[in-house]
Amino acid sequence: MKILLLVLLLLIPGTANADRRSDFIDRSLEYAGGKKLTKNVARINAYAVNQEKLDMYRAAHPRYHFPAKIKDLNEKQAEQVLSYFWDNYRFGDYKYDEIQEKVWDMMTHMSMADLEREINECIRKYYHFGKYYEGADWAKKEMPDFYAPFGSVSSVSLLNGMPPKDIPDFLLILNAVEY
Repeated sequence: MKILLLVLLLLIPGTANADRRSDFIDRSLEYAGGKKLTKNVARINAYAVNQEKLDMYRAAHPRYHFPAKIKDLNEKQAEQVLSYFWDNYRFGDYKYDEIQEKVWDMMTHMSMADLEREINECIRKYYHFGKYYEGADWAKKEMPDFYAPFGSVSSVSLLNGMPPKDIPDFLLILNAVEY
């Protein structure tokens, strides 16, 4: 009986995270308006999935034989792609809902390279890790003095390491990112 109780307690956090993931994916699909194609900031999306994300998913899972173009993507496939990004970039590990929601929105609208650069710049600004560059100057910088791969344990830990009183200040930094 004790073993069964222990197993149930271990499964409960995983169920809560799966529900949270499902909520985000459903809202992303709903935001896409249930339409086959929408246009967001000069990037074509199908059900909140852009071509880059589809290409990444297809490269990671060739056995699923997903369509090569987002115009051929259906809603169920888009949900699977979004679940892949939720899990592999540790969105379920975020401590603060506000940051999780903003970064998820950024992820669905930006390229992964742009997202990684912008999140690193936001973390650098918040923690005062050396120089940071704004606007077009980011391209002129030399090797960055701070780097954490987006979705890595270190990146998520830095986002989770802020005290609750500082979340509004960090959201101001995140909200300044144009995408």
